[in-house]
Amino acid sequence: MSQKFADDLSAYLYFGYPGEPALGPPTFMHRLSAMDDPDAPISHHWQDSTHVTFGVATAGVQWRNVKVEGSVFSGREPNENRYDFERPRFDSYSGRISWNPTADLALQVSHGYIESPEGLEPNVNRHRTSASLIYNRKIGPDSNWATSFVWGQNDDTHEGKTESVLIETNYQRERDTVYARWERVEKSGHELVLAPTDLNKIFPVNAVSIGYVRDFSRGNNIDIGLGGQFTIDFWPNELDRYYGDGPGYGFEVFLRIRPSRHDHGEQHSGEMK
Repeated sequence: MSQKFADDLSAYLYFGYPGEPALGPPTFMHRLSAMDDPDAPISHHWQDSTHVTFGVATAGVQWRNVKVEGSVFSGREPNENRYDFERPRFDSYSGRISWNPTADLALQVSHGYIESPEGLEPNVNRHRTSASLIYNRKIGPDSNWATSFVWGQNDDTHEGKTESVLIETNYQRERDTVYARWERVEKSGHELVLAPTDLNKIFPVNAVSIGYVRDFSRGNNIDIGLGGQFTIDFWPNELDRYYGDGPGYGFEVFLRIRPSRHDHGEQHSGEMK
């Protein structure tokens, strides 16, 4: 529900079950800069993991190109039974400020408290802080370039603060797309399920990916493409005894089938419409 008070002032109320609270940037599968990468970021749970929440209520005010939002929502993430519905709790909260200085650029900062997000660790609560910059530019009749910078921090009960940084870019020209992603995440020994002597340590992990996709079929509202991706993973020497000597390498080939996008320029940065 929305209400316009003046030409440059409006407000809205939103309820979702499930839905997405005002916390973090657009989740990775909804970002143009990540739309051709078949893998989820390893920083997902530091930046935008609340995109499927059973019970969300959000109120927002927009003045010109600035939006201020607040949400109450259920902190517990959905379990592995994807066909049922979780009980709404409304035990968590968040706030976000977004600014679109141009039609191609979107910035946001947000903070939230997430009550007991993990079912396996019900006594662990989380404070999450996020900031992002998303740039999207139509550069031709059928060409688009999108880039995102995302920073996220989790502050968990008994574990403290861990941070993540992500930079990703996607350049599409007619049937061809080239994309890349770099991210750095601080992971605890507890999360990595290491030996007791390493449980309380923090380990920085890096991943770099580059990929290419060629659409060999376009039209009839369906695009079919064949792609390949190469990834290099880096970890500190202390983890060699668990994962072997680094760096690690991975290569994948994938077939992508998705609905056609009729105009690559219609979506800009995505924060405010």
